[in-house]
Amino acid sequence: MSKILIIDDEIMITSTLSTLIQMMLDYEVFTSNDPKQLIESGLLDEEKIDLVISDFIMPYMNGLDLLSLIKKKQPHIVPILLTGYSDKESAIKSINDLGLYYYLEKPWDNNELIKVIENGIEKSKLENELKQKLVIIEKKNNEITRLYDLLRRDYDQEMDNVLEFVITLSNLVEAKDAYTENHTRRVADIAIALGKHMMLNKEQLKYLELGAIIHDIGKVSTPESILNKPGKLTPEEFEIMKDHPVAGARIVKPITALQKTSEMVLSHHEKLDGSGYPNGSTADKIDIETRIIAVADIFDALYTDRPYRKGMTLEQSIGILDSDVIAGKIDGRLVHILKEMIGSGEISKIYHEY
Repeated sequence: MSKILIIDDEIMITSTLSTLIQMMLDYEVFTSNDPKQLIESGLLDEEKIDLVISDFIMPYMNGLDLLSLIKKKQPHIVPILLTGYSDKESAIKSINDLGLYYYLEKPWDNNELIKVIENGIEKSKLENELKQKLVIIEKKNNEITRLYDLLRRDYDQEMDNVLEFVITLSNLVEAKDAYTENHTRRVADIAIALGKHMMLNKEQLKYLELGAIIHDIGKVSTPESILNKPGKLTPEEFEIMKDHPVAGARIVKPITALQKTSEMVLSHHEKLDGSGYPNGSTADKIDIETRIIAVADIFDALYTDRPYRKGMTLEQSIGILDSDVIAGKIDGRLVHILKEMIGSGEISKIYHEY
């Protein structure tokens, strides 16, 4: 059961909030009307709290200082601040300074409060799930080592450690989604083969492989309920899913060694006619590496099992790719090469490896 802590020097407020939460949500609620007494009580050492709601103006210690202290004791707690209109500027500033999840102005709206709490608890659960999944990622150390060897000639040990972490996050995406095991590795192998047929140079092929492997890294922030949904996504769920290229680009762009892959991660769902996402880029803005990853990604998604359907046949998969070529959505040269790879048995060999 999720646990929530409410701190306010007014007993009426803690009582009202506690009653509301217990009526609307099945959570265990702790309350305190005195920051000093809370700190001395040992509650923060004895109980793992998922979410805390604190008033801003209180005796002995203000809400920001108290939340900062609580975060030091329980770093993964989700902090929410209750504030009056006059304190709004301080609350907004604390979003970055403190890592505040949300602030609510008094008087609050009950429906909004419940929704914020539910979303905050979901955030806490997802973070805990990510930590647990890291154990699973250890099983994929061979892949991490392979990528480390690929890059160590060009980057120092510190940068390699950063890259290893990012690749681990990419593997975590596959650990979240039972239907895409080895998807990134297959996409990478198909992309490399296409790149060689397109006569890309050695450096291009290196970054193409990296870009293909981490192209879905942004899905680390996508809820598993959406990734593994057995039916069609709702418009709202699809909008959440569509955010993963932007989220992925945000992860890799600050890392010097991966800057050349950030555009591939951001644009692998763009279409040459501008009908893709997230930016509706057109052919003149989509480089050859990104086009290659897009074709490899679409083909693997069609040809393999997904949560909502069984994998299609080669003929059905190529038929859809041909339709996209005719519609001007993907690069016809690459689909032509892919057909030749199917005919030569090159694609069959890739799928027999996984």
